Amino acid sequence: MKINILDLEFSNDHFYIQSNSIVEKVTFNNRTFYSKFKKVTTEISPLLLEQHYNNELTLAISLVENNLVNYIVIEYHQEDWSTFYSLLKYLFKSLDIFDYMPYQNFNQNIFQIFIPKSKISLENAYIEVESIKHLLELKSKKSYKIYPNNFLPINQNIITLPTKKL
Repeated sequence: MKINILDLEFSNDHFYIQSNSIVEKVTFNNRTFYSKFKKVTTEISPLLLEQHYNNELTLAISLVENNLVNYIVIEYHQEDWSTFYSLLKYLFKSLDIFDYMPYQNFNQNIFQIFIPKSKISLENAYIEVESIKHLLELKSKKSYKIYPNNFLPINQNIITLPTKKL
């Protein structure tokens, strides 16, 4: 089952809801990850989406589905997101990436860029992420995250749902 959120399409067989405390401890590659997102194995209801948009709770979706990826996502957690977005547009031109969608999650002050992919394998997604990451490291020292991330367990490659398309 699929769900459309803004103009993005995700699998709707499970989602994650943010908790106030740590709900999961995962050891991966000799590192320990703590997650405040609890996995819920039902579909997202319209009421939950409305609560997410009204900042009453935070919902997240997994980017990896059966070792396939439909989106590469760049998240930026700073106030000066417009400067970062300008840099990304320039870098995307140099990488011949012309199809991308900017969003914002005002609830958590997150700027997100979704780069659509047609069910590419997780390994190919990691390769594309590394090429983007390499160019970004040359141009920007700001705090950003790129997903899927091969240094995270697959169940930690989740992104919060955006609340507004730019």
